[in-house]
Amino acid sequence: MTTPRAKISAFWRRFYGTFLRGDAAQQFDAELEAHVAMDTEAGIKAGLDAAEARRQALLHLGGAEQVRQAYRERRGYVWIEQLLQDIRYGVRALGRTPGFTVTAVLTLGLGIGACTAIFSLVNAVLIRSLPYGDPQRLVYLFTPSSRLKIPEEVICPGYADFYDIKRESKSFADMTTYEQAMLRLAAQGSVQSIGGARVDEDFFSTLQSPPELGRTINAEDNQPSHSKVAVISHALWISMFAGRADVLKQTLQLNGASYQIVGVMPPEFEYPFKTDLPYGDSHIQSTKIWVPLALTPKQKADRDIANNVALARLRPGVSIPQAQAEMGSAMARFDRLYPTEYGDWGALVESFTGISIGPARPLMEMLISTVVLVLLIACGNATNLLLARATGRARELGVRAALGAGRGRMVRQLLTESLLIAFAGGAVGLVLTFLFLRLLPHLDPGNIPRLNESTLNVRVLLVALTVSILTAVMSGVLPAVGVSRMRLTDFLRTHEVTGRGAGHSRLQGILIIAQTAMVVVLLAGAGLLIRSYINVVTVDTGFSQSTLSMNLSLGDRYRQPQAGTAAYFKDLIGKIRALPGVSEAGAVSNLPLSQTESLGTIWIDGFANQDYQTTESRTITPQYFAAMNTPLIAGRDFTDADASSAARPAIVNEKFAKIYFANRNPIGGRVAGDNKHPDWHTIVGVVADIRHTSLEEDPQAQMYSPSFDFSSAFIAVRSSLPSAVAANEIRTMLKSIDPNLTVTDIHTMGDLVSIASARRRFQVSLLTAFATIALLLSLVGLYGLMAYSVNRRTREVGIRMALGAQRVDVLLLILRNAFVLVGAGVVVGLACTWAATQTLKSFLFGVSEHDPVTVVLVCALLILCGLMAALVPARRAASIDPMQALRTE
Repeated sequence: MTTPRAKISAFWRRFYGTFLRGDAAQQFDAELEAHVAMDTEAGIKAGLDAAEARRQALLHLGGAEQVRQAYRERRGYVWIEQLLQDIRYGVRALGRTPGFTVTAVLTLGLGIGACTAIFSLVNAVLIRSLPYGDPQRLVYLFTPSSRLKIPEEVICPGYADFYDIKRESKSFADMTTYEQAMLRLAAQGSVQSIGGARVDEDFFSTLQSPPELGRTINAEDNQPSHSKVAVISHALWISMFAGRADVLKQTLQLNGASYQIVGVMPPEFEYPFKTDLPYGDSHIQSTKIWVPLALTPKQKADRDIANNVALARLRPGVSIPQAQAEMGSAMARFDRLYPTEYGDWGALVESFTGISIGPARPLMEMLISTVVLVLLIACGNATNLLLARATGRARELGVRAALGAGRGRMVRQLLTESLLIAFAGGAVGLVLTFLFLRLLPHLDPGNIPRLNESTLNVRVLLVALTVSILTAVMSGVLPAVGVSRMRLTDFLRTHEVTGRGAGHSRLQGILIIAQTAMVVVLLAGAGLLIRSYINVVTVDTGFSQSTLSMNLSLGDRYRQPQAGTAAYFKDLIGKIRALPGVSEAGAVSNLPLSQTESLGTIWIDGFANQDYQTTESRTITPQYFAAMNTPLIAGRDFTDADASSAARPAIVNEKFAKIYFANRNPIGGRVAGDNKHPDWHTIVGVVADIRHTSLEEDPQAQMYSPSFDFSSAFIAVRSSLPSAVAANEIRTMLKSIDPNLTVTDIHTMGDLVSIASARRRFQVSLLTAFATIALLLSLVGLYGLMAYSVNRRTREVGIRMALGAQRVDVLLLILRNAFVLVGAGVVVGLACTWAATQTLKSFLFGVSEHDPVTVVLVCALLILCGLMAALVPARRAASIDPMQALRTE
């Protein structure tokens, strides 16, 4: 049964929720509260306490608090209902103009897709956590010497220095040292080289990386007599053992010995990666096997330079400068106590993340800046489209305003439509991002850390959503606000919204100028990088790019002196040279562009020498220069007899001859390792400079010595056969001689040139692609503005033609307007480019950041493309029938 009080409450809810809005609701609240106060005061005078008096007053008024709550619920429901109504109306409105909708969605989709794609790269390279515990506290330790003119990040503490620092240091919570190694893994009747590392017992604990299965290497394993255990990567576990649960009971055949598997690391752990080290082993992209370092007491006491890496974890609260100061004091003391040949060992502590991802940071920042410009251009285009559409909908919006729609209501409707377009563009952008990530493996230069881990994860999706909302706001606010300022009195008088078309046109023109300016910046940057890339790949390398190269390892044969390694290797080279189609074959200790280097001190007879002069040194076999097609400038090449000659002949490059034999003939000159115990080499030839280290670094002084005594070397082969066929023939012949011979890193020298220029090609490809997208977007925007202008000026054009203007005059009028906009944008863009290209200095090679050729070409391209984009609307204007134009107006 319904009580009178319940009926009163229901009445108040209906009244409050249905009829009261805004100020009326506030007045009702005030009036209701006044009645409650009066009734409460009356109750207090009747002898009730304040709380009971207020309760009775509320009951008397029929549950005012419940009324308020019902009103609040009703208002929330109305807001949601209105939002859904706006969305439904927006979808219908956009569906009525499919051309506009598709253009706007694709425009924003390109901008959002570019932004999301690059963020996925940045997320993988710079943002995502490395698979180590608190990587910000990990540091590399180096001991550079001022006497050796080599990069500071090459020399790590010798083993004795390392263990002394480890024992005395108060800055490091953990320290580890390890060596990279190519391990020969025998499986299923074949031998393959695989990336590995020899690590000490603190390696995994310093990195704070626990195993997925089993355990890691401990102190007992690192005793030389207990060193035959191995930890393998997750990838090797899957590929070799198919993820079997009993993998810890299996063994590996490494370098001819049996190793017991004791652990499996998680999928993300394959340290050290090639990109994690400043000067790592170029053959090792990532590590698949870890075995004990197992140093002997004699090795631990050795203070000579070792082929090791030192890694440490800072204690909480200790900064890198503090740790470096402590390590520097220790090294200075060790220099005094244990003097060595080079001495003067310093201390350098470098951030692990700085070494690993630092070199990639400038490239990522450049790409982020690029896609932000592309996104702004896309927003400008969308704003232009929405402005033109809003002007075209002036009659519709005017009618809505005349029927009582408020300014806020219309702004919300237009913003809702821009949100719908932006979210659709975001969906298109995600599709483009997915396609980009599928293409990425083909663009990966191989020297950007963890680039292949770029994925569409939750973080990337959230960024795409955020960018879509921001894009909707940036592109929708101006049209919405502009329309909301319409003069209703003008509309009611003339049935049109006047005074806004010209304003919209000016704003659209400003947007076109801004877009053009940004495109100039992008095209100029892309042009400079393209010219730099061309300069890099066309530089004189000093060798033939068609030469086939490979790394040949003799396996365990070099451990057996009685096997005659030199004679054996000489025989192998002879058999390679005798293969059909092979014209020349030779070997070298360090191949150009293989990221391997050997430095030695030199002393020149008859030269004003300085202590610790260094030169790049290489050991080669006769005919190596012929195989590489490196020209002989003077003297002669090595012969087979030179490899065992007591005369110790040497060949130097042109740079060596210019530095040390500037005013004399280098042929017959003598070179030694030092002046204390000179073991003279006689120069018998001079060859052309070869770019060994990098395509972008000038060749350094180089000296070559002859030998066949190699345990492992790079083979260079000139053949008339296709490289794949020649490589297969050589591999088959070598395997038939000895299955333990390992052939890896098979490339043409052109492949190595391509690999050496891969990062530059990567950045050029992306920046050029984004600049092209920006150019297309700006041309679409210009075309849209010119088409809108022609439609708006139909009556003006008709009058001009009625008064005698020729079609060519109308055509030139529209093209002149386009030229003014593009020209203004180019001028503004050139000013911006002058400042922006300063940041590209580190990316350029052989070209100035203000290269006039690039600037002229960019300006000419933009003006030409701009006029072509305006040509279709201009021709449409020129074909207007003046009588029809005047009649329809």
